[in-house]
This record gives sequence, structure tokens and C-alpha cells, in this order.
Amino acid sequence: MTLDLFLQELESHCSSTAIATFLGSDGQPFVVDMNREAGRVTYGYHKTIKKIFMGKLMDDCNPSASLILRSFTSEIDEFTKLPYKELRGYLLRRDGNNLEFEKISPELMFAYQNTDAKTGEPLSLEQSVRYC
Repeated sequence: MTLDLFLQELESHCSSTAIATFLGSDGQPFVVDMNREAGRVTYGYHKTIKKIFMGKLMDDCNPSASLILRSFTSEIDEFTKLPYKELRGYLLRRDGNNLEFEKISPELMFAYQNTDAKTGEPLSLEQSVRYC
């Protein structure tokens, strides 16, 4: 697969706004905002951010990395009055010049998001979230 296919995957889940959090092999997170305007997705607030993001995906996926995508929908939760957030996760692996990705299941995303990493104890559930 190519980097372009992964970006298409991310963009397909950005109906208005989204936040991509990339964690590379070096353990350093990189966060980028995504916005859809007039059918086109922009990355960050400067025209060079997409290129920087693409470089991070390839350079810091050595040999593997992960990415969490938080997409905000136009649907409002009647209880919280907040927009629903869709949460997706990806495991990334670089193979030469190719970037391979595997989507994390909704069940695992739920478990990861709602479990304390240090203790293994359940965390309070976040409202207005869909695990995709």
C-alpha cells in the first residue's frame, strides 16, 4: 500500500473536522488538525503541515507506529449537547517505501480508551463517543 491510500482512508472519515494523533517509533506524538472545506481536506493551519505529517508517517514509522483519528460529526448527543466523536485507531508498519496499515477493531478501541494503562482498571466512560 502507499501513503496516499492511508491519507485517503483518514480523509474519508473527516466530514468536517478531525484530529490525527500519530505516535512514531521514537515515542514522540505528532498531532495534526484536519478540516474539510468545499470537499477538500486541509491539514493544520499552514500549507506545509501536510508535507511534514507525511514525512513523520514515513520517517517515524520505523518499523512500526500507531495513529488515532478523532472525527467530529454534525450529529449532537441529546444528553451532553456535544457533537458525537468517532474514534478510530490504526497500526502502521513501513515496508521499504510502502506504508501498510491495519485498522484496530471498535471493541479494542473501546478497551484501549477506557482502561487505565498503568493499573488495568476501568476508566470513566467518555460521553458522546462512537468507537469505529
